[in-house]
This record gives sequence, C-alpha cells and structure tokens, in this order.
Amino acid sequence: MNKQPIFAGSFYPKESEELNNLINSYKEQQTNSYKSKAIIVPHAGYIYSGHAAMAGFQYLEPSENIFIIAPSHQEYFNNIAMPEYSFFETPLGNLEVNNKIINEIAENFPSIIANEVFDKEHSIEVQLPFIQNLFLPHRQSAGDFVKNLKNIGKKIKIVPILVGNCDYRLISDLISAYWETSTFIISSDLSHYYTQEQCRQIDTYTATIIETGRLEFLENYQACGIVGVKGLIDFANKNNYSLIRAEMYNSGDVSNEKNKVVGYGSWFLSTLSKNEFIKTYYSKYVMDIIKASIYSNLKNEEFIPRNIPCVLTQYGASFITLKLNNELRGCIGSIYPTKPLILDLIDNAKNAAFQDTRFSPLTEDEFFDIEISASLLSAIEKINFKDEKDLLSKIFPHGIIIVEKDKRAVYLPIVWEQLPDREIFLNSLKEKAGLPPEYFSRTFEAYKFDTICINET
Repeated sequence: MNKQPIFAGSFYPKESEELNNLINSYKEQQTNSYKSKAIIVPHAGYIYSGHAAMAGFQYLEPSENIFIIAPSHQEYFNNIAMPEYSFFETPLGNLEVNNKIINEIAENFPSIIANEVFDKEHSIEVQLPFIQNLFLPHRQSAGDFVKNLKNIGKKIKIVPILVGNCDYRLISDLISAYWETSTFIISSDLSHYYTQEQCRQIDTYTATIIETGRLEFLENYQACGIVGVKGLIDFANKNNYSLIRAEMYNSGDVSNEKNKVVGYGSWFLSTLSKNEFIKTYYSKYVMDIIKASIYSNLKNEEFIPRNIPCVLTQYGASFITLKLNNELRGCIGSIYPTKPLILDLIDNAKNAAFQDTRFSPLTEDEFFDIEISASLLSAIEKINFKDEKDLLSKIFPHGIIIVEKDKRAVYLPIVWEQLPDREIFLNSLKEKAGLPPEYFSRTFEAYKFDTICINET
C-alpha cells in the first residue's frame, strides 16, 4: 500500500521537473565539507521555508535508514505513530518505508501503527522531495555521479514518525537506539503568527537555547515540533555534541507580510563544539574580519562584513590579543556572549587595537607587523569549592574569573604558560582584581571556562 502525496501543487510543485528545478535553486556552494547524521529543518511551503530547509539538508549525511520525526498537526494521540505503508510517493518517485524497523520500534517503544494519522499531515511529506533530489537523483552531473559511486548498491529507506502527546526523552532514546545505522531529520517550524519583530525576538531566544543545549527553557509556543527538537538536544547533551545553525529567517522576510509571520530555522548536529567547528572551517575568515576591522578603523572607514557564515551569527564571546615583537600590544574581550560572535570579534578587534588603556592606539605602521590571535570562549561554569586549597585543585588548565563584591578579574587559559604554578596564578589574579594576594573570604566566587584559539598561519 502506498501513501499518495496530497500537498503536491500546494506546498510544492506537482510536476517533477519544476519541483527539481525549485529545489536546485535553493542549493548554495557549501563553504565547508562537514556532514551530519541529524538535522532540524522546517516544513512549510517551499516558497517560504525551502531555502532554510536546503541549508540544513546540505549538511545531512545519507544513510540506508532516514528517520523523519515530525509533529502531528491534525490528529491527537499519545507518544508516537508510524505507518503501515510500503512506500511514500512524491512527484519524484517512491521512497520505501523500512517496515522492519517500524515493527521493532512498535515492540520496544510506546507507539501506535496507524495510516490514518498520516493522511492529511504535511510535516513529513514536504521533506521527501529533498531526500530524493539530494540522495536519489534520476539525473545528475558527471561530478555528482562520481561522488555518489560509493552509494551504488545502497538502498535508502525512510522511517516516518509522527509525534503526538509525548515525552521528549522517548525521542532521545529512539535516536540513541538507531544512531549507528541511521540519520535523522527533525521536522519543525519555529514561532507562529506573531508580528515580525516579536517573531525575531522569540526565534533568536529559541536558537540560543538550541545552540546552548538548555532544553529546560524550551516552551511549546517556540516551535511546532518542539518535542522532536528537545529530543535531539537531549541526545546531543548526553553525547557532548553540539547543534550548529545553518539558517534562520521568517516568512515576513519572504512575503513582506509583517503582522502574522512564521519562523524558520535549520541546524545540524556536530561532533565538534561550535568553537572547534569555527576553528576547523573558518579560521581564515575570522582572521580576515579581525584585520579588516582594525584596518578600516585606521582609515576612518566603516567595516561591514560580507558572506557571513551562519555559525558566526550565533551568540558568542571572544578575546582578541595583539602582539608586536612578541610583546603584548593589546588585549580586550568579552566574558559573556551578549551579541552575535561576528560582532563580538569585530568590536573586540577594534577595542584591542585602539581602546586598551595600557597602550597607545595602534598605528598604521604597527598594523603590518602585529600578530593576532582570537580566543573563542566556552560557556562560563561556576566552581564550587569549600576553601582555597580546594579551589586551587580545580582551576588548572582553565580560564578563570574571580569575583569578590565589586571586584573581579579574568585570566585566559594561555596565562598558564607564564604562570604555571597554581598558587602564583591565583594570587596574581587577585592582585589584578585589586585584592591582596593572601585574600580569601566566604563570599569569594570563581568561575571557569575554556577557549579555542585561532592564530594567524
């Protein structure tokens, strides 16, 4: 029994050539080669969310089993639902359902098997043409043919799952159970029917939660597929993975309708931390914008970055360090993420060059000889300790912030190279905060963080 497409001609074109052409129009030249086993992508009409969906799909690593975990918009049920269909049809052909896995899931997870809950649901159907276009193309260029030689003989099957009244941990457990042999598509739009300004505020907040793994702050109004999103975040947290943004905008950006808009975003799961990912794929870009920011300021010109990688639009904190003849020439940064990382890097580059009160402003002659490094900070974590001896045992090899009432100071992890002794390190940090080196009290606080350093090559 086959599941017929019912949204062809409304959510996406019903003619195969037109559909392929539209999907192809959303493809962009990827600036990195990273592939992921799990993505979050939207499921609205292609004219609205197709670009955001492709931004996520282009990171997806194909697998013999592709799970599509999507919210049920039309039917109410508990836990998850799966179909008995053998194939799902689209204008691009058929996709086989892995009924063996569906039966396994039915035996081991709270679920129902019922075709009727899929009959009027779009959240799975709209994902299928992307899978077919990217991984099962009927026509492809010679270059794409060579790339796909390794997949000859492999048969992609889908595992469609609709989510009802469900605990997100069921989704997390499901992903864990099939992680080694499958890839996962979490289907979800973001906020619905707020003004464009409200939508941007809500979706920015949602994105920050997704990207920092703080799933306890996610509420139902933030995304229609919230259970699947929370399930993937929980899985990522348990495995020390990260979710990295591929795209985010809203329907008002497409239609100019500003009063009732829907948000769209896509993310991919990375085994690297966000900062490791940036260092691996965008070190040159980071260095280029730092240099351009400083040089533009020297010339009294405004610097506007171009072709910004989406990962740099995530909130982040950084320190920029300048050296001249191996001597410090400026160092200023942010401890907490208060703005998109791209802006934090630009601002701190200018401040390190021209606003560090320990030095005179950088000159144009010096600019061509300075050495630049950027430190990307991890999240700040409070250190719990019972006394100073206990604190000393916990500070290496991290960056450390100390706080005592209105006094505070920070050392980056690199300072350990100059101050390798823990007691000397901590005493020096106290003096930097304006405290005596022997000072300690019950109100004394300490926080730790780590950094990923990007240096000129």
